[in-house]
Amino acid sequence: MQRLELPSHIATRVGRQVFLNETGGDRDMITAWNAAEDFMSLGIGHFIWFPAGLNTRFQESFPKMLSFMRANGAKPPQWLDKDPTPPCPWPTRAEFQRAFRAQQMSGLRAFLHDTVGLQVQYLVARMNEALPKIVASLDSQAERDHVTAQFRRVAHASRDLYPLIDYINFKGEGIAPTETYPNKTTGVPEGWGLKHVLLQMKGTSPERDAVLGEFADAAGYVLKRRIRNNPPNKRWEKGWLKRTESYRRPLD
Repeated sequence: MQRLELPSHIATRVGRQVFLNETGGDRDMITAWNAAEDFMSLGIGHFIWFPAGLNTRFQESFPKMLSFMRANGAKPPQWLDKDPTPPCPWPTRAEFQRAFRAQQMSGLRAFLHDTVGLQVQYLVARMNEALPKIVASLDSQAERDHVTAQFRRVAHASRDLYPLIDYINFKGEGIAPTETYPNKTTGVPEGWGLKHVLLQMKGTSPERDAVLGEFADAAGYVLKRRIRNNPPNKRWEKGWLKRTESYRRPLD
């Protein structure tokens, strides 16, 4: 599939919306640590960053984003300007909170605010890399053809590519075996990434509103399925579904 590109003014708009989705627009929240999580989140897409030794089902995303930015000319603070990316220096949420206004984290926030454009470029690059990874993870040719067709439907219907860019950042490609919960009835592992959204889509219409509505419905379905399989996630249901509803229409 031809590489998808975004004009810079549209990419900026998408990045602003992703940041709004993740933080509510609070500039301080470009570095955050949610109460229910074992890791911090940072950047416009709340890329996750693990402290040393953390064992979790989720995939770390901040080191890849930082490597992309460094390769494209960004200069992070000296303590972070290393390859490979060091582990998160704050091992617990309590230590993160104590250090929130200290020089090290304040400098990190300044760096992240100064590199919003590169972070958006990373999100676009990740979106372009998603389809080959998803296709390679599928077992049958029928599924591969189906997912490719649905991805193309969404890309064609969405001039700003926002639904694809945001959902991949929000819940990932869906290719990690660890990012699943067993179905409460059958025990079959079920995921919630972009792969699972595209598998859930069944339509063929190229009409924009139909495609975007179907994508929003499928995203809501796999997230509600995740909540059924892991009920503690219900605390996030309202925010998750509000986010998936934003996929129904192009960004203004």
